[in-house]
Amino acid sequence: MYSLIDLDIPELGYTRFISSWLYSGPDMTFLVDVGPACTADVLLETLERKGIEKLDWILLTHIHLDHAGGIGHVARRFPEARIVCHPKAADHIIDPSRLWAGTKKVLGNIADVYGPMLPVDQSRILTPEDMDPDAGIGIIDTPGHAAHHQSYVFEDRLFIGELFGVFHELGGEIYLRPATPPKFIYEQFAASLDRVAPAADRKVCFAHYGIYPDGKKVLDLAKNQLSLWLEVAGAHVENPRVEAIVEDLKKQDPVFARIDDLPQAYRDREYYYVGNTIRGMLDYFRRA
Repeated sequence: MYSLIDLDIPELGYTRFISSWLYSGPDMTFLVDVGPACTADVLLETLERKGIEKLDWILLTHIHLDHAGGIGHVARRFPEARIVCHPKAADHIIDPSRLWAGTKKVLGNIADVYGPMLPVDQSRILTPEDMDPDAGIGIIDTPGHAAHHQSYVFEDRLFIGELFGVFHELGGEIYLRPATPPKFIYEQFAASLDRVAPAADRKVCFAHYGIYPDGKKVLDLAKNQLSLWLEVAGAHVENPRVEAIVEDLKKQDPVFARIDDLPQAYRDREYYYVGNTIRGMLDYFRRA
């Protein structure tokens, strides 16, 4: 049985944005991502309410604090759980101090609300090569949103983290936009989209936010968007005004243009993070 667990943050007005995915089956139980430290109590209370007494695996798509900040809290509650992450992420879970400092620099007050990650003992952490093949969980290296990003395949589900970006479904229509980091490497991101294509004939489980049954459709949208957004951002390099780039994107990308159909709270949040995405793309051109 699969469950999407909402991890809302009232202090930031975040609803239907941050989530954790739970699988509870006859042979094993796992979580995909755990959300920030400030929502750890909500996650643990939800798991208790669902009767979850044991976790076999905690699968981290990446270790940004909105996905993995609560890992220390959850690991303490479920001491038997093994934590799976990208090899580049392991040291930051063992000692989160540099991750915390970097997040504070990028997100400021939002990081303060998320709260710092508690450290996890090295013995709890597995990288993909350590994963038990009998678990039936496939792991795909998908850097792009982060150098330490990976996606998971299990049964008919593809847990994509932020590789395809941020998603909402609006009355049968799709809202989607890329989620690119401050240090954006287009070639790496595009290669990850290609690498995940063989697994895209599944339902896609997004970190932000929800599920969509046609993975190939969303993959095609994500690939087209990434190229289009880079082209539009590149046309503004000489006069890099984020507001002007956003308006240009809304004219050229009808899927992103649905941002103005989102509920007000979602819309305000999205405009903030879209700015980060655009700045990551502009920085790519500056480094070229």
